[in-house]
Amino acid sequence: MTLQAMPLQLWIQKAAGPQVSATLRLWMRRTAGILLALVAWEVGGRIAGEALFAPPSAVVPELIDMLGDGQMLAELASSLGQMLIGYAMACLVGIPLGVAMGRSAIVDAIVHPWMSMFIVTSVAALVPLFVLVVGTGLWFRVTIVFTTCLWYILLTTYQGARGVDPRWIDVGRAFSAGPLKRFVSVLLPALSPHLMIAARIGLVHAIRAMVVGEMFIIVGFGGLVYRAGLSVSTAQLLALLLVLMAIGVASNVLLRALERRLAPWFEEVAG
Repeated sequence: MTLQAMPLQLWIQKAAGPQVSATLRLWMRRTAGILLALVAWEVGGRIAGEALFAPPSAVVPELIDMLGDGQMLAELASSLGQMLIGYAMACLVGIPLGVAMGRSAIVDAIVHPWMSMFIVTSVAALVPLFVLVVGTGLWFRVTIVFTTCLWYILLTTYQGARGVDPRWIDVGRAFSAGPLKRFVSVLLPALSPHLMIAARIGLVHAIRAMVVGEMFIIVGFGGLVYRAGLSVSTAQLLALLLVLMAIGVASNVLLRALERRLAPWFEEVAG
């Protein structure tokens, strides 16, 4: 078979190898899906008009203007910095507490009812209470992010700790490993993939809580989103939402890369 007659997919496989070609095909599909969505968005936006659903041809120039102005980036940096404080606090509390819940029936009995109640409570319902208790400054955003994502981190860690195979712990005991040694050498490696998943889920909810909380008090990046929603054109609002989506995707990619580095065996088993 000549190169001219060889299908493109077979040529890619022979040139790059099966693993590389599979990755390339995956990215080609994703790129095609994004391009199709952009075309549909452009057509739908032109039909609906900017007041209802601005097309990308109107959103992209608005995004460039906001990036050049600098205010949006300054507000975003401030909001993300305060969000990360609450998120880090939620990880520091939720991960150890989730492990304790999964390994101790007493801790599970005490904490589980609270987790079940708060995980179904809307972040918007908590905003007026936090405004009364901590005001509208730094601790408002830290508290609302902490309270929102804590329970998702806790639940994911708890399920991972409960799912650790008891035989692994028995192997540690058979080799005369003490409680600390079993935790470091057996339990922690088994939990590491679940801890990274908990961190990813918690970060998604932290970003959402930050924006919702700021929209209520009209400050920071959430305040920009709120004011953009009052505009005649939806171009600025959609541009801000694109920025949020980009932050979410980038954060997820970084945490996935860290997950593959810390627990490469988990991806092989899951795949």
